[in-house]
Amino acid sequence: MLYLTSGARPAIRVDGEMMPLESEPPLDADQLESLILEVVPERSREALRSGEITEWITEVPDVGRVRCVIFRDHRGPGVTFRMIATRAVSAEQLGLSRELHELCLERDGLIVVTGPRASGKSTLLSAFIDLVNRARRDLIVTLETQIAFVHDNRNSIVSQREIRGGQDALLVAARAALREDPDVLVIEDFGSADLVSVALEAAESGHLVIGTLTAPSTTAAVGRLIDLVPADRRPQFQNALAETLRGVVAQVLLRKSAGGRVAARELLLNTHAVATLVAEGKISQLPAALDSGRRQGMVPLNDALVAFVQSGVIEAREAYRKASDRQGFLNRLRREGIDTSFVERLA
Repeated sequence: MLYLTSGARPAIRVDGEMMPLESEPPLDADQLESLILEVVPERSREALRSGEITEWITEVPDVGRVRCVIFRDHRGPGVTFRMIATRAVSAEQLGLSRELHELCLERDGLIVVTGPRASGKSTLLSAFIDLVNRARRDLIVTLETQIAFVHDNRNSIVSQREIRGGQDALLVAARAALREDPDVLVIEDFGSADLVSVALEAAESGHLVIGTLTAPSTTAAVGRLIDLVPADRRPQFQNALAETLRGVVAQVLLRKSAGGRVAARELLLNTHAVATLVAEGKISQLPAALDSGRRQGMVPLNDALVAFVQSGVIEAREAYRKASDRQGFLNRLRREGIDTSFVERLA
């Protein structure tokens, strides 16, 4: 990513850290506003004047697709540019496990991709689409606020729709797309009760529905889905979710010891035990079901984090910061004989 802010040198983000470009001079507010006006679309010019945050995607010759975000802070205007891969990242490139491959090849049901903000959910979702695109002969319809990764038709037909207007527009688009009878419906963001209800209805009627939700873990994502629904509708919703859910994948990004970043993933599968807890609304008991579900292919996040620490890929301190269950992570490290004194230095 490239960051341009008023009164500062341009800066780039490398492996999560900001690095000012010392060879470039600082940009004053007038210079930066003139630069932004050269690239901003007409519909976003008013946002630049008013200070409203707005974003768009553009094609830059010899560079590719770039996501742009403009804003205004106490120093003046600013803009960030994020380069987007021209081709979808494949499941092989991301090193997806056999269990994740099998999950994506379900014929129907609901799959949820979750994780904190800026954890690579869109990249992982794109890899899921690419996997289905190459493995099956289906109609895949995606509903995205902005198309980032462009998918060519492989064995499947992929129809990507850019939907503007928030959750209401996504809801209308989802209902319309289902009239086309897609085999796979991808919804970028499960952000409302009505949208999730439409997704469950589609999953119940034989479609595979994949979508994202921001949450720190797989079990928290299930709880958040249920919390979206008004209390009087929850029993019915929980039963439908227990019936249609196929799995939840949570991802976090960590800095590698040798530079670069790596993804750790948690996988919750909808076994009989999990489905029973979901139907009864006993979400607080899901972590125990996840922990006891390794034989069925489930992967607690702490397992993935500890494995990276043991192999030397990441430092224990970095894994601790990204663990959703920090005490459980420390307990696992101690059982493996790994020094946990770094926690005292963090206090």
